[in-house]
Amino acid sequence: MRFPLPAPLLEFLILASLENEDSYGYEICQTIKSIQAIKEPVLYPILKKLQNENQIESYEKIIRNRRRKYYALTEAGRNELAAMRQDWQLYVDGIDKIVQPKGETHA
Repeated sequence: MRFPLPAPLLEFLILASLENEDSYGYEICQTIKSIQAIKEPVLYPILKKLQNENQIESYEKIIRNRRRKYYALTEAGRNELAAMRQDWQLYVDGIDKIVQPKGETHA
C-alpha cells in the first residue's frame, strides 16, 4: 500500500480489532498486517499509550503453557472508538469528494 498508517489510524484499528474479542499483541499485529505491513515493535508503544489512556486494559492468560498478555476494550475505549468512527466517515467522505472522478460516488 502506498499510504503508511499514521499512529492515530493504528489506534483506531487496534480499538476496532478489540471491539468483539480480546486479543494479544501478535494477533492484533497480524490483523493490521492484512492491510499494511507493520512490525510488532511499532504496535506495543501504541498499546501502552491506549492502556495509559484507559481505553484498553490487559490481563495475562496461559495458553498451551505460554503466558500471553491479552488486551480488552474498556468502556472509555468503546466511546473513543464510536467517536473515531464518526471522524473516519467525515474524513473518507471529504477525501472522496476530492479523489473520486466527477459523477462517481463511493459505494
